[in-house]
Amino acid sequence: MKLVIVESPAKSKKIAGFLGQGWRVEACLGHVRDLPETELGVEVAADFRPTYAVLPGKGNVVKKLLKAIKDAEAVYVATDPDREGEAIAWHLLKLANVPKDKPVYRALFHAITKNAVREAIAHPRALDVNLVEAQQARRIVDRLVGYLASPLAARALDGKFSAGRVQSVCLRLVVEREREIEGFTTETYWTLALKLAADGTEFTAKLHRVKGADNTFKTREPLDKLAALIQTAQIWVGKAGRTVKARQPLPPFTTSSLQQAASKGLGLSPDKTMALAQTLYEQGWITYMRTDGVSVAPEAQMAARDYIAREHGTDYLPPEPPTYTVKTANAQEAHEAIRPTDVSRLPQDVDGDGAALYALIWKRFVASQMSPALYTVAGAVIYAGKTHGQPFPMEFRAQGRSLLFDGFLKVYEEPADEGEENNETGILPPLKDNQPVQLVAPQVTDHQTRAPSRYTEAALVQALEQHGIGRPSTYASMVKTVKDRGYVKVSQKRLVPTENGIALCDFLKAHFADVLAVDYTARLEESLDRVAAGNVTRLEVLRTFWDGFNPQLSQATEYALTQVKARHTPRPLTLRPAEE
Repeated sequence: MKLVIVESPAKSKKIAGFLGQGWRVEACLGHVRDLPETELGVEVAADFRPTYAVLPGKGNVVKKLLKAIKDAEAVYVATDPDREGEAIAWHLLKLANVPKDKPVYRALFHAITKNAVREAIAHPRALDVNLVEAQQARRIVDRLVGYLASPLAARALDGKFSAGRVQSVCLRLVVEREREIEGFTTETYWTLALKLAADGTEFTAKLHRVKGADNTFKTREPLDKLAALIQTAQIWVGKAGRTVKARQPLPPFTTSSLQQAASKGLGLSPDKTMALAQTLYEQGWITYMRTDGVSVAPEAQMAARDYIAREHGTDYLPPEPPTYTVKTANAQEAHEAIRPTDVSRLPQDVDGDGAALYALIWKRFVASQMSPALYTVAGAVIYAGKTHGQPFPMEFRAQGRSLLFDGFLKVYEEPADEGEENNETGILPPLKDNQPVQLVAPQVTDHQTRAPSRYTEAALVQALEQHGIGRPSTYASMVKTVKDRGYVKVSQKRLVPTENGIALCDFLKAHFADVLAVDYTARLEESLDRVAAGNVTRLEVLRTFWDGFNPQLSQATEYALTQVKARHTPRPLTLRPAEE
């Protein structure tokens, strides 16, 4: 009997059906071993040696798995295909103490389908020790920050507070955005536009330059004078042009882009999105959902092209399958993008809570393989003057865009942010150089500068990714943690820091400024990637981290003690003179 170990019981039943006789599939239910909950579990003086313990409640699971490993003729550990999955496999094998003569393989299931599972079993690899080292380095750093900084925050702030290497940076982004909003001063400015008509069609031209320079008008009076001047002026087209521009489809979803689109389009929180995606993956509907890669397997591209040609016609099919590259810093691209495992399984084929999310994934994938949308883009420079051909020293510009061919938009359009402005400028009529146009009305309008918006959950995930904070598997948990611990609340779908969140953020910024800085956190992620690639050792990364963290820890300890002492020192009595 050959043994396959996966993480999810739902997944294990499906895989067992694919493999048939001679195979046993067991689920480990995620991590089975970790640093102990009640103590630090890291010997800093002994090269940061960790002590691991079986997780509470996992004793029976481990006992069952160890017996299954002992009885099996060969073991395939098929935990999730990421850094955490590699670590789970390593911990299991360490606990099992597998004899050297027993074959042990690492199998990677990127999709739970019959072909994908059998292909993974047929082409296993050895355990990637470098990935395990990277995971251990990450876990030890997180433990040192959480277990050593959290008590100091609690003492200094006199309450229940907890710090975390990435969650605190996530909180910092929200707090600093709030401070930007609080410190923002609104300013009023004015613009001039001309409502014009040509051959019976109205359009708008906006003032672009005055005396050859861009101008910002802080008062209305100058524009009122210009508007009055133009009332009696000749107006004509200085130069006009039209071109066709292509709008390319977006790549298939990554973890981050899926969370953002699901938040904007379906109103799902990042953690809810990931829970539904996990179920869709385990049921075999989609490929692995923790990824920052945008590549697509050639066979999946060909299947999509067949579907597009059959359902929409060859006009919607680009000459060659599109390829995409990741623009985010530190992207690992170890896995495919998130896509349906079989494009012929349509959105209407899915029932239950995950149906809308599957439809989103399916549409984005199919659209990513389609032809671009084409637009006719028109532009014109408009002049005004007392005499045609002798313009005032001012220039107006008009723009318009109209859809020529819908392309991928036939299937999918990216959801817009709530309150996002539509920047479409409408249709511009056919215009020719030197063509006279008629003034309908000048329009002087006041505007106010806007403070930056509070983060939505989707926008915060995007910011975390852009800054290189965490990995695809951690975005949802970071946002959930700061909400669950009461450091951030949701108001009108926006994230607002609480008093406790602001107090914690200020303490950490004051006493752990380097270690919990946004750029430092991103650099640490880069270091972990270098460990995973085998370029540096776990010990090197941990020593570098500790050299920065330990001095700040000492200073924070002194500050916390002074705060505790101040709270417990009786205040001297102040005697007031007796009233006469």
